[in-house]
Amino acid sequence: MIQRIQSVYLFLVTVIMILPLCVPIARMIVPDASTYEFYSYGVVQTGEQAEVQAYYWGLFCLNGIAIVMPFAAIFLYKRRLLQMRLSLIEIFLCLGITALMWYHINYFSKEMEIDVLYRFSFILPVVCSILSYLATRGIIKDINLLKSYDRIR
Repeated sequence: MIQRIQSVYLFLVTVIMILPLCVPIARMIVPDASTYEFYSYGVVQTGEQAEVQAYYWGLFCLNGIAIVMPFAAIFLYKRRLLQMRLSLIEIFLCLGITALMWYHINYFSKEMEIDVLYRFSFILPVVCSILSYLATRGIIKDINLLKSYDRIR
């Protein structure tokens, strides 16, 4: 069962959730030409000397969990109910990460009175939620298929 489509979805979720650690989620521009980049681990001031302005350890830890959980679920193909539960938890975790990113960006921008330009990586957790939902549907189809085989015997 490791070659099933839900394994592909879960692997894609793992790979996509690594991206917010590497690419900026939002760019914040101060009117006096100073810019900040928001990553899932914190806010970095860009320019000659890149300097971390604020750390967001909670968001960083949640992002780490969102990376590890679907990767571990790939190898739980013999325990389909646990795999399904982990996929459902991943959906809510990714949506929570999106809400937490939005909150931190808005809090930092209101505190510093700056303009925010969101990047494509802001919607990646939502994409991962959709992929986790598709993985959950694939797991449910496997469970139903195996139940139908048991009825035939």
